[in-house]
Amino acid sequence: MKVSYLQQLKAIAWWEFKRFFKWKQELFSVALLVLIFAVSAGWGAITQIFSDQYQGAIFYQEGKPQAWEFKAPKDLTLRRAGTMEMEKWQTQLPEDLDTLIVITPELTAKVWVKKSQSWQQDLRRELQEQLQTLRIQQLKLTPEERTVIDDKPDITFAIEENEDASIDDASDASATMLLMVIMVGVFTGFGLMMMSITAEKQQRVTEQLLTIVTPTQWMDGKIIGITLHSIKSMTFIGLMILGVSMVIAAFSEDGGSGLDWGVGATLLSIIFVVLGTVLINAMLAGFSATIDDPNHSSRSTVMLVPLLPVFLSFSVIGEPDSTIATVMSIIPVSSFAMMPARLLQTDVAVWEWLLSLALLGAFVYWMRSVAGRLFAMGIQYYGKEPGWKEIWRAVAGK
Repeated sequence: MKVSYLQQLKAIAWWEFKRFFKWKQELFSVALLVLIFAVSAGWGAITQIFSDQYQGAIFYQEGKPQAWEFKAPKDLTLRRAGTMEMEKWQTQLPEDLDTLIVITPELTAKVWVKKSQSWQQDLRRELQEQLQTLRIQQLKLTPEERTVIDDKPDITFAIEENEDASIDDASDASATMLLMVIMVGVFTGFGLMMMSITAEKQQRVTEQLLTIVTPTQWMDGKIIGITLHSIKSMTFIGLMILGVSMVIAAFSEDGGSGLDWGVGATLLSIIFVVLGTVLINAMLAGFSATIDDPNHSSRSTVMLVPLLPVFLSFSVIGEPDSTIATVMSIIPVSSFAMMPARLLQTDVAVWEWLLSLALLGAFVYWMRSVAGRLFAMGIQYYGKEPGWKEIWRAVAGK
C-alpha cells in the first residue's frame, strides 16, 4: 500500500510532536504556573486575612463636636481617653495601645505612635478627610471662606523612637535594594546550574568523574562554585545600585544616600543572604539533575519556584512587624529574603533571628544531601527523565 506524502508528513509531524510533548509534565507546569499566579494575585487577600488589629485611644479637647465622631479605619479600634490618661500617654504609650489621637478645637489632630508603620497612612488620610468635611460643614461658604475647602488639616505625628519619614523611606529603599540583589543571585544560580549539570549529563562527563568522587562531593563542589558566582553577581549589582544612589545623593538637598544600613543588621543580613544563596543553588542543583534536555523539558518551569518567596517579600516592605512578615522571616524557604528585609526596617527580637538562622542552617544541610541523592539518581537516566515517584523516593532517601 502506497503511503501518500501528506500521510508521511502527518506521521513525522505527530511523532516529532509527541517526542517532546509529555502531557503529564505539561499539565503539571500549567498547574504550577496557575498556582504561582493565584498566590501572587491573591496575596493581597492573604495579607488582609493575616493583617493585625491595632488598638488606639482618642481624646477630644473641649469636648466632641456636635453630631460628629471620628470613624477610624477598619484595622484600628478606638476607645475614649480621659484628661489624665491623655496627659500620661503623651509621654509614653502603654503596651496595649498603638496610637493616641487628640482632636483640637481648631479641628486639627495630633497623633502619637510607637513607631512608624504603613497602616498609619490610612489613619492620616481618614483624619484629614473627616476633619476637612467637618470644617466645611461649619462654614457659611462665602467666597473668601471657600479656600478652606482646599486646605487639609494639619496632622502631626510624634513618634517615640524619634524616627522620621526620611529614615522610614531609607529603610524601605534598603530592603528593596537587598531583595533586588537576591533576585540577581537566584537568576545567576538558575542559569549556571542548569547549563552546567545538563550539559555534563548529555556529554556523559559525570559518569567518568564519579569513579573518583561521590555524587554528594560532586554536588557540594558545584553548589559552592555556583554560589560564589552568585555572590559575585550580587556584589556587583549591589555596588552598582549603591554607586547610583550616591551619585543621586550628590545632587540632592539633604545629601543622604537614600539608604539606611546599620552595621549589625547588615552583617546579619549578609549571613542570611549567603545561606539562602547556598540553599537556592542546592535546590536548583538537585532538580537540574532530573532534567535531561533543558531546551525541551517542561520541568524547567519548576526551577522558577525559588523566586516566589522573593517576589512575595516585596509586598510586605513597609510592614516588617506584621504577622505575615514575621512568619515568612522564620520559615526557611522564605527567611533568606524576608529576615534581611525585616532587619533593615525594624528591630527584630533576638530569639526570632536566632530561630530563623538555626532553621535555615538545618534546611541548607538537608537540602544539599537531597541534591546529592537526586544527582546520583539523575545520572542513571540517559535520554529520558526520572518520574515524579522516583524523584520523591530520592528526596525521601528511600
